[in-house]
Amino acid sequence: MKKTYKQLCSLVGAALAICVTNSASAISTNYWSGAGDGTTWSSPANWQGGAVPVAGNTWQIFLGTGFPTTTPTPITIGASDVVQTSDSIFGPEWGETLNVYGHVTAGFACFPIGAIGGPTSTINLYGNAVFNALDTFSVGDTWWFPGGPNVAINVNDNSQLSANWIQFGGHLSINGNGTVTANNGFNTGTATGPVFTGGLDTDATRLIDISNLGRLILPGDYTAQVNDWITRGIIEGNGVVGAVSLDLTSDPGHTIVTAVPEPASMAMLGLGSLALLLRRRLVS
Repeated sequence: MKKTYKQLCSLVGAALAICVTNSASAISTNYWSGAGDGTTWSSPANWQGGAVPVAGNTWQIFLGTGFPTTTPTPITIGASDVVQTSDSIFGPEWGETLNVYGHVTAGFACFPIGAIGGPTSTINLYGNAVFNALDTFSVGDTWWFPGGPNVAINVNDNSQLSANWIQFGGHLSINGNGTVTANNGFNTGTATGPVFTGGLDTDATRLIDISNLGRLILPGDYTAQVNDWITRGIIEGNGVVGAVSLDLTSDPGHTIVTAVPEPASMAMLGLGSLALLLRRRLVS
């Protein structure tokens, strides 16, 4: 199994190398090693050849270090770090974790991958982090590799994640005041089938959970699709399947999906309204 995955990764790497254009050859491709403290993105010791990716001069970034990963310590992009690739970020892979506090832009895509039955590959966005994929953000589902849906994306605090297309085969949690935006589409395959032919993702590997003030912003009128997700049991609000509300008016041309407030929150809102009403009566 390990040999198979290594061969697949090597084939993918070779195919990507062949596709590099003349313009791309002038900029760098960077490989994470974790040989330093194993966590700090900006530390040269953590990159092969001591080459930290430079914004505006990076073609691709490869985070994988083996199957399973030999670098399970979270990779941390600090609040002051700016990461920018002309093409894609490959990873985290096979059980790696990427914690993002800064600003990340992938000129084409981001491809995290995790094996079913293996350790989960995770991306956590914290604070005011921003992660933009200018074409595709793959949540454990890629067209060039059929496996890998064991992926979790957690968008926390005031962080933002956006892409033109989100290809969805794993788990997505939108917490706090986090926002996830799919500009052109959010693809979930079918209940028993993958987004891309040959994939291992099904509804058994998929889950969207929105909590607190988290928002999922979708293009156009996505009512039918969200209702389908509810029927399939792959979208939750505050941990309850189907407990979400849709807003098609506040941001014209978009569907905003939020969690239905928890009963305790509704009770607090009710008590607050009652207290305000009583105060007004006493004042009058």
